[in-house]
Amino acid sequence: MWDEAFDTDPGSDWSPVALRGGVASLRLPADWRRLSRDDGGLAFQSPGPNPVDLLVSVTTYRNPYGVRTEEAIQYLDRENVLPHGIAPSEDGDDDGRRWIAYAVAQPPDRQIFVWKVADFQPPDQVRVVTVQLLVPELSSAQPDLDELVDRLGEEAARIQFHPASEAEPVKRVTMRNVGHADMVRFRLPWDWQMDRDGDLSVFFRDEADSGTLRVAVHSFPHTGEGAEGEALARVVLQQTAQQFAEGPDGRVGEGSVEDLSGDSVLARFTTDGEEDGEKLRFHLWLRGVTVDNQTMLALFSYAIAEDRRGTEMARDTLAMLEREIRAAVLGHTTVEDEDEEDLLPAPDVAGSQDDDGDDDDDGV
Repeated sequence: MWDEAFDTDPGSDWSPVALRGGVASLRLPADWRRLSRDDGGLAFQSPGPNPVDLLVSVTTYRNPYGVRTEEAIQYLDRENVLPHGIAPSEDGDDDGRRWIAYAVAQPPDRQIFVWKVADFQPPDQVRVVTVQLLVPELSSAQPDLDELVDRLGEEAARIQFHPASEAEPVKRVTMRNVGHADMVRFRLPWDWQMDRDGDLSVFFRDEADSGTLRVAVHSFPHTGEGAEGEALARVVLQQTAQQFAEGPDGRVGEGSVEDLSGDSVLARFTTDGEEDGEKLRFHLWLRGVTVDNQTMLALFSYAIAEDRRGTEMARDTLAMLEREIRAAVLGHTTVEDEDEEDLLPAPDVAGSQDDDGDDDDDGV
């Protein structure tokens, strides 16, 4: 199932393994036990009293807006969990592959090493192989762990991709990860453009009268240690959200406040106004959290022409913005902030590595 050129020394203790019916292949330790997995991926466990687990999966994305290698991070980090500033590496031949490797710790009981490799297949497809090594605390002191991690990284960089011999599952990508000031991350449809206006990020479509989204972030640190600082941050968050819902800057309109999971809140406000002589409908959101004795606020303002309100396009756009603002991530992302099932299947390999929910109904 794999390319004959991808061969290994018969005496080697690492052997080639075919993935997803042969669309990709890599070498893994020959003496590791293969475990069952019901999502199309592979799972292996090392021998010995304190084993480590290895999970390998292949995901094929289709982007109707086209795929470009410079946007590799959109496919290598669909979960939006990598720290800002990490850029995908490219292979020396520059043949359209990009890859990243990173390690995370999930105290108190395990470390996780992740390698992802993206292979671009223009005009509209990208395959991503994900290799995850899960190291329980009892296995972290093994003397050969560093050597294993280095070797897995080398093999991940050598992953081979092959033409599919039969139809393979494909995930349609219509949403892209965007952000502002390295402090808030959310998603928008792929055809939205981005610009800067002072301290604001501005998002818009090229389509006329489709509205404009402006985003800003404010952070308020609080004095006080431990529980005292956290309590003050929560009080300020709730007060600010309530004032926002009653009308920011004294505006007249309709507002509401909703407590989300954890120390997070979502406030909304809708009002009418004018900008450059044009009558507009303004939909405002305040998404706030408390983190590290700080009150952090992300402000979203979507303005659309008054005569466009109530149209199908406006309704669909507002529903999309409401959904994505609710799911926005504030602060410097850590893996613990994310849905673990999406990024890191459980060591018993019962979980699956899924995408972020893109489907044919996401785009508006």
